[in-house]
Amino acid sequence: MKKLLTAVWILTLLLLSNVPAEVQCQIIADHTVVDKYDQIPQQYIDKVKEMWVIVAGESHSKGYRIGCRLLEELDPRFQVSIRESGVPEGYTDAHMRLSSATWGDLNNPDGWVYSYGEEDWFTNATALTRTRAHLTHCNTNNLAIAAMGFGWCWDMTSNNWPAGTPDPVHQVRWAGRSSAGPEGSKRWGLDAGDYALTDNSVCMDTYLNATDGYNAFCTGNTYPTKVFYTTGPVDANENLGENGYQRFIKHEYIRDFVQAGSGRILFDYADILCRNDAGERRVVSWTDFGGVTREYQAIHADNLIDLDGGYVEDGDHIGERGAVRLAKALWWMLARMAGWDGQPLATDEKPMADRTIVYPVPARDFLIVEPEDLSGVLLAELFDVRGNIILSENITGINTKINLSGLDSGLYLLKITAGDQIAYRKIIRL
Repeated sequence: MKKLLTAVWILTLLLLSNVPAEVQCQIIADHTVVDKYDQIPQQYIDKVKEMWVIVAGESHSKGYRIGCRLLEELDPRFQVSIRESGVPEGYTDAHMRLSSATWGDLNNPDGWVYSYGEEDWFTNATALTRTRAHLTHCNTNNLAIAAMGFGWCWDMTSNNWPAGTPDPVHQVRWAGRSSAGPEGSKRWGLDAGDYALTDNSVCMDTYLNATDGYNAFCTGNTYPTKVFYTTGPVDANENLGENGYQRFIKHEYIRDFVQAGSGRILFDYADILCRNDAGERRVVSWTDFGGVTREYQAIHADNLIDLDGGYVEDGDHIGERGAVRLAKALWWMLARMAGWDGQPLATDEKPMADRTIVYPVPARDFLIVEPEDLSGVLLAELFDVRGNIILSENITGINTKINLSGLDSGLYLLKITAGDQIAYRKIIRL
């Protein structure tokens, strides 16, 4: 059985070896991960419980927080503390801290703010300066931010409805608002070429470049914060038809951007809500200005109701079932950011795997193999994609580091042996 398991892993590595390492480093939380939240090993749940997470936004961003509160009630392993005002909570390992808090915004150079719009994240130069100042303030005042993202509201679809000349590529008219943009709050498209259609220099590239810039800013200042990308609402009713389709195109543009870059992280809010817990996907259609019927995703009706089957508007414009789906995917994403490889543990590996933490993932110069019981000795063996053993190290309480500095970038397999128990980890060397 052990030989067969090793062969399966090596075959998997061979299949993955043609995929660029930088692409494998991406983390994408979409509908495919919702049901995987309960596969998160306890040690990574514990790591997430050390995090302060910010989803800076307006009303729709409340769904992240409502969902996490409800998930904690359904599964007490996923402890969370939510603050909607005041000074954020400092470090703790008792629960994940989640809020929309920022230090200042467009209209306030300092002080704690709990509502953040497009005008505060990306539409103008002051927004960029203030958000960077927020990142600096928190990370230099004992409020280290583990993860931060922008919680879209109706920015892609209102207050300016589709109008003007159809886009010649997508055969749809653009909509949306760009509060505090250089040209004011106007419709906006995907890139600079859409200025001719919208008379607005703000576009989806403005959001993507701003978010990319925040990540570069954190990296350059050695802040631990990972800034993740997000898609936005997929509301029903008046936001279907042409308006819904142009928003779908914007979401697809974000997805393509994330998939094209190294180490990018996406929380796909829209995709998560377009399917229900049974995996059913809601698809609607609209005929574009070229006469072609376009199908696209819309929010599933199940995600508009509460856990008891009713619905109470609690500020996030979705139901409790949808909010819980968001929470499950958020925990999965954060566990991946904490170093979990996202792989379910096989039954015969579980006793060993549950007691061993391997980080950082991906790795560059070294790898830490940290067993729960530091009194014993583990054998750590690293294999390349062809199954050749590259190095072998004994792991003890005083020697938990594996030196990777002489290895080529790419994919490897780490085998951990303790007595008759074996665990495997997929390792990416940057």
